[in-house]
Amino acid sequence: METISNNNFNELNELDDLRQQITALKNKVDQQGRLNETLVKKALQSKMRGLHRNLLIYCLVCGLFVPFIIWDFIASRFSWPFIIFTLLIFVASFIAEYFINRMKISNMGNDLVETARKLLQMKKNRKTQLTIGLCAIAVWIPWYIYEIYKNMVSQVAPESVTFFLTCIIIGMIIGSGLGLTIGLTMYRRMQRTNDEMIDQINDMTSEQ
Repeated sequence: METISNNNFNELNELDDLRQQITALKNKVDQQGRLNETLVKKALQSKMRGLHRNLLIYCLVCGLFVPFIIWDFIASRFSWPFIIFTLLIFVASFIAEYFINRMKISNMGNDLVETARKLLQMKKNRKTQLTIGLCAIAVWIPWYIYEIYKNMVSQVAPESVTFFLTCIIIGMIIGSGLGLTIGLTMYRRMQRTNDEMIDQINDMTSEQ
């Protein structure tokens, strides 16, 4: 009888030890999960700060050139509809960049699912912006060439118009190609940053 009681007592001790081990393991897993979530949150915020910083530099650089470009068009006696159209492209671009990429950094990671949804929507909106922007540029370039041609006819000898217009078209092709390369490089970099943040969230949520 005494042996049975001792066995029961030992089993209870073993069960108690096992419960303590399970509780300690669970606490460790919970702490590790909270640590991983904190690290992911900091990584997301860091990437978004970098994205906002790059966009701010881009907008400041472009913004500095806008007054000069508009002044040059006015001095060159371009038509007001074309000048207004050019100005609208710049303004619309700046406004779109603000609304597409706005996200309160301090709240990023508080709700991983909601953060991932916003990042996916950001990617979609940026793609739409690129499509609209390319369509606007496709209208702007031939219009710009026409404005130059119109002014050239009244200022340059007829036999020189073709030569100067050819040089301008070649310059526009080179400039457009360079601008398109820079723009697409920046676009891909921003989309890749979004993908990296979304992948981090997916890895975190799949572990939970």
